[in-house]
Amino acid sequence: MPDTEAWRRFLPDLPPPQFCDPVELVLDTLPSLRPQRRITVPEWAEGPGGRKLSSKTFDGKWSNDFAPYMTEPASTITSRKYSGVVFCGPARTAKSEALIVNAIGHGIVCRPRETLVVCQTQDSAKQFSERKLGPLLRANPTLRERQLTGRGADNIHEKRFAGGMDLQIRWPVIGYFSQNEYQTVLLTDYDRFPDDIDGEGDAWFLARKRTQHAGSLGIAVAESSPGRLVERDDWEPSTLHEAPPCGGILGLFNEGTRGKFYWRCPHCGEWFQPLMDTLQWETRSSPNESARTVFMACPSGCVIGPDHKPALNKGGKWLHETSDGQDVCEFGDTAIRDSDTASWWCEGPIAAMQSWHQIVARYLEARAEFESRGDETKLKATVNLDQGRPHVPMIRVVGDGLVAETLRQQAERYPMGVAPAATRFITVQIDVNGAYFSVSVEAWGPELEHWLIDRFDITLAPTGEGKRAIDPGRFAEDWDALLPLFDRAFPIAGSDGLAMLPRALIVDSAGAPGVTGNAYKFYRAVRKLGLGNRFYLSKGRGGLDRQRAVYAAPEKVLGTRQKRRTDLRIVQLGTDLLKDEVGLALTRRHPGPNAYHLPEGLSTAQFEEFCAEVRTEKGWEKRKGGLRNETLDLAVQARGLVIVLKAEKINWARPPAWAAPPQNNPYVVRPEFTAPQIVAETDASAVSEPEAAQQPVAKSQTAPRRPKVRVARSSFLSR
Repeated sequence: MPDTEAWRRFLPDLPPPQFCDPVELVLDTLPSLRPQRRITVPEWAEGPGGRKLSSKTFDGKWSNDFAPYMTEPASTITSRKYSGVVFCGPARTAKSEALIVNAIGHGIVCRPRETLVVCQTQDSAKQFSERKLGPLLRANPTLRERQLTGRGADNIHEKRFAGGMDLQIRWPVIGYFSQNEYQTVLLTDYDRFPDDIDGEGDAWFLARKRTQHAGSLGIAVAESSPGRLVERDDWEPSTLHEAPPCGGILGLFNEGTRGKFYWRCPHCGEWFQPLMDTLQWETRSSPNESARTVFMACPSGCVIGPDHKPALNKGGKWLHETSDGQDVCEFGDTAIRDSDTASWWCEGPIAAMQSWHQIVARYLEARAEFESRGDETKLKATVNLDQGRPHVPMIRVVGDGLVAETLRQQAERYPMGVAPAATRFITVQIDVNGAYFSVSVEAWGPELEHWLIDRFDITLAPTGEGKRAIDPGRFAEDWDALLPLFDRAFPIAGSDGLAMLPRALIVDSAGAPGVTGNAYKFYRAVRKLGLGNRFYLSKGRGGLDRQRAVYAAPEKVLGTRQKRRTDLRIVQLGTDLLKDEVGLALTRRHPGPNAYHLPEGLSTAQFEEFCAEVRTEKGWEKRKGGLRNETLDLAVQARGLVIVLKAEKINWARPPAWAAPPQNNPYVVRPEFTAPQIVAETDASAVSEPEAAQQPVAKSQTAPRRPKVRVARSSFLSR
């Protein structure tokens, strides 16, 4: 045995260990021992010691009367009957405040528990912590006093409170949906989540799994404005409250009890749903003036003014579907639809923090932009966020859609190779294929009404012995076949001999091996000829979340794995969005802004190429049968090119010189003779002879007062 006294000589003099104070220990554990307060989330928020708000616009206590339609959904969070709560509604309904923020405050005070809040991205999770949770704690001392101060108790994404309240603020990755168990999972802005979390399923399924261990004490909550597209055009509701098939939050709504909000008409006493379709307005000179006339009409035709909304909200009620879906009942009724998810859906007219005037004005502004430019980005946003409804792409509801026979019937009789009298500028589009260049020429008039005036293929190489087929990936010199297109002048109808040169050419830079490298070489060669302001390379990218057209450096320079500085700039096309616009322009029945006119001279195959793809929820996909789609792709390039040229922003009363009328346009010439016209093929397999595209170009006599337009000069042209 060691000598204890000897060991003590080597040990330092240490003070006796400090034991915790029993009083402090009891005080720290009392919140965990205290029984939970059996009150609902809205009762806590409005009651004594409840939520206080402090902002630049309001300082005071929370009132359920501000958004009374949120009381029933928020009360269900503490229910033992339901394991899921789903709410779909427009922005500015206070849904995240009532279902997410108030639920957190209620959990801290009334029933501390493991809680997970999931936001759509890591950045939005940080913003939620700083802009939602931070103000909640600062404005409510009763909540702030319960926050612990130890290590890890007050981080951006994790906060701990007395009594066992552990709050996690995360984003949708599988690591936060696995291993850990929670009693409450709150999903905010659900329709902006990915459909599949790292291959393990959707966020709702994973959230329900994380709360399953808690039995009837577990609850998952999801709230969102709709953000998914309607999947079927032929859908008709089979029950009173069924939502369209579009996945996301409305898919969850369909799984639940399907509650819709009802108002009672103050004039006739009839109960009805305050939907967007019940709003009416007069058409005035501007969207804002039209919106000032908005009113609501009940099913009996009674006129209800905007000033009635607060009282109608307070006196309104939720009615849910019965089990057979053919009748409705109140939430506590035994006939309610059998589901373990309670679900609600309302539309824009009831939103407490947006007026009918704002809803209608934004809709009319977005509709006007769509009709003038064909861009429905703002239209989709206002339908989802302001109206609280799923969006149906306009290409699927306007006209007869892209059907070859319909396009042929609507085609017009005008000569190929001749620009209409209304032409202000011309663009040339080239698609690169394995053994030929596909070319289209479009003439553009005021408000971007446009005409397809030529469509042909270049098939033979401009150089070499004999008649060799073009190979754009193998032979860089084959790209010289495009140079004559810069100098080809198109006669203008009714102009007494005037013709117009193309304002710009755009060429697809992607394709078979070697195409991209040769496209970059040709781009640099064209710039050396002084034609850089008239030549563009393009690259298409699918997806509905991209910008329509961006002129920028490529993400990766050819032959490198990392980004570096480059002299290249490429038009990056959001092909799915642009195909929407092309389809809408084609199906427009009357002349006007953005209308797209096709000539009768197109071949059957070229009409079919416009219809080679079909619009789905995820974008455009090729139809079965392997149809060529070059003509559609060329139309997409043309649309992207006018965006890059900023033609959408032209003030047609004072246009730039290149879009001016022919008498003042520098691209208009009076040729000594007209270059032979390239005749469009009349058969699907036929291609034009390259000699037609390679004839000597017209020598132009430009008026001295006009700016000089550079034309192509190369070794090929001098042969």
